[in-house]
Amino acid sequence: MKRRPKLAISISIVGAALLVFLVAYYNTSLAQANSIEQEQLLSNDTLLLEATGYITMLRVHDLGTGYGPGDDFLDGEVVIHIDNQGNRGFGFQLRNDDYRPAREGMLNLLRDAFNNNWIVTVDYLIESDKNNGTIIRAWITKPEEQDAEI
Repeated sequence: MKRRPKLAISISIVGAALLVFLVAYYNTSLAQANSIEQEQLLSNDTLLLEATGYITMLRVHDLGTGYGPGDDFLDGEVVIHIDNQGNRGFGFQLRNDDYRPAREGMLNLLRDAFNNNWIVTVDYLIESDKNNGTIIRAWITKPEEQDAEI
């Protein structure tokens, strides 16, 4: 039976301890960053809400034209309405910035949902006294198929 040298065992223990420390530090830093981000997102009476339904309107327009009245204006290029949300509008910017790839993906997802009559769910930020919100996340689900009657 081979015995490991004491030095190799010591290095292994130190390496494992260092790995545990780095993982703990990373998780703590990530949690702090997420906490700060949530506080920034939800400041000034802004709510993070969710809406689910079928898209009844999909609008894409030129930069700067926006959507909604002056006191409830959405500064974005993509706007949707969802069937069970009344006149509430949901939208986002589609600009040449770091968010563009994700937002192009959301536009493609929303277009697919609109064209195929799929269910869409959006998470959105909205001020408590407003009607129009800014989409931060979107996903789709296909409606359950009804069993054929015999």
